[in-house]
Amino acid sequence: MNNEAGGVTRRSGNMIILGIVLAILTYWLFAQTFLNLGPHLQNTFNTSQGIINLSISLTSLITGIFMVAAGNLSDKLGKVRFTFIGIILSIVGSLMLIITGNAYIMLAGRVIQGFSAAMLMPATISILNSIFEGKARRSALSWWSIGAFGGTGFASFFGGAVSTYMGWQWIFIISIALSLLALFLLKELRHHTVPLPKGGLSFDYAGLALFTILMAALSVFITQGDTVGWLSPISLALIAVVLASAFVFYRVEKKKDKPFIDFSLFANRSYTGVASGNFLLNMSVGSIAVFNIYTQSNLGLTAFESGLVTLPYVILLLLLVRVGEKSIAKYGPKKALMAAPVLLSVGVVFLTLTFFDGLGFIISALIGFSFFGAGVGLFATPALDTAVSSLPSDKTGVASAIFKMASTLGQGFGIAILVSVYSLLNGLFGIEWAASGAFMVNIAIIITAFLFIKVFLPEKVDEIVE
Repeated sequence: MNNEAGGVTRRSGNMIILGIVLAILTYWLFAQTFLNLGPHLQNTFNTSQGIINLSISLTSLITGIFMVAAGNLSDKLGKVRFTFIGIILSIVGSLMLIITGNAYIMLAGRVIQGFSAAMLMPATISILNSIFEGKARRSALSWWSIGAFGGTGFASFFGGAVSTYMGWQWIFIISIALSLLALFLLKELRHHTVPLPKGGLSFDYAGLALFTILMAALSVFITQGDTVGWLSPISLALIAVVLASAFVFYRVEKKKDKPFIDFSLFANRSYTGVASGNFLLNMSVGSIAVFNIYTQSNLGLTAFESGLVTLPYVILLLLLVRVGEKSIAKYGPKKALMAAPVLLSVGVVFLTLTFFDGLGFIISALIGFSFFGAGVGLFATPALDTAVSSLPSDKTGVASAIFKMASTLGQGFGIAILVSVYSLLNGLFGIEWAASGAFMVNIAIIITAFLFIKVFLPEKVDEIVE
C-alpha cells in the first residue's frame, strides 16, 4: 500500500475504508431519504408544497453544481482536508434539519448537505485511489460502490420505515452519530497530506461561474420542467441559457492553461466510454420512479409496499458489486461493463409487462428488479476503477468528480424524461400502456449505453492507459 505521504498498515487501511463508507452514506443513504419524506416534512415545517419540493431537490442541485469544483480543489488543497471538512458540514447540515421548525433554516441545512456531498465524493474516491494499489484498490473502490449504490437503493425504504415508526428526525440523528464515528476512524489520515502544487494555488473562477450558471439552469430545467411545462417560456429560456453558457464555457476553457474542467480528460477513450455509460445507465433510476407512480396509482400499493417490491434491486446490487470487482483481474473491465446493460435491459423488460394484473405484475417486477440490481452491481466497480485508473493520479479528483456528476445528472434526466413520457402516454393510451411505454424508452437508453461501452473501451485491461 501507499498513500499521499507514506504507508498505512492493513488495519489502518480497513479503518480508512470503513470511515469513508460511513462518510459517503451521509449523502447516499441519509440525505437522499428526503425523496420519501414529503408529507412528514410538510407537517413539521407547516409550509407550502413548493418549498418541500425545493428541499427535496436542493441537495442534489448543489452537489451537482459544485462537485467538479470540489474535485478540482481537492486535488490542489488536499483530499484529506476536504474529506474532514465534508464530514463536519454533514453534521452541521443534519443539525440544522432537526433542531428547528423554520423551513428556511431547513433549506439552509439542505444546501450545506449539498456542499458536504460535493466535497466528500471526489475526495474519498481519490484517497482510496492514492492509498491502495492493484487488487487492494479495486476492493476498496468496490466497498465505496457498495456504500454509494447500496445507500441510495435503501434510502427510500429506510426513510419510509424510520419516519413511520420513529420520526423522520431520527434519520439525521443516526447520520450525525455515524459521521462522528467516521471522523474517529479516519483520524490517521490527518498525517497524510498533499502538498500544494509548485507556484502556489491558482483557480479558474470564471470557469466556475460559467459552469455554475450552466449546471443551475440545467438542473432547474430537469427538476422543474414537468411543473412549469417543458415547452413553456421559462423552460425555453432555461434551454437557451444552457446552450449559450455551454458554448461560452467550452470556448473560454479551451483557451486556458489551467481550466476549471480539463477537456483533455475526454481524449482518453476509456474514461469517455465509462463516463458516458455511467450517465446513460443512471437514467434507469427513472424506471423506479415510474414503477412507484404506476403501482401506487393503478394497483393501490402504499409507498412502503412499493419500496418492498424494489428490495431485490438492492440485494442483487450488493451481491454483484464484489463479483464485478473480481471480474476485472480475470477478464478485464469490458466484459462486466458490457454485461451490465444487458442485465439491466432484461430487468426493465420484465417491468414492461403491465398487462399482467395485480399479483402477476408484482411477481414480474420482483424478477425484473433482481436483474436490474445485478446489472448495476456488476457495472459499479469496473466503471469506477476504469475511470480513476485510466488517468494520471493528479487528475483523479476532478475525474472522479465528473464521473459522479454524470451519475447525478443521469438520474435527474432519467426521472424527468421517463416520468414525462409516462404522463404523455397516460393521456393518450391509458395508464398500463403509459408505464410500459416509459420502460421501453428506458430500454432504448440502456442499449445506447451498451454501444458507447462497446465502441470506446479497449478489449483488455492492459490496453487501458495508466
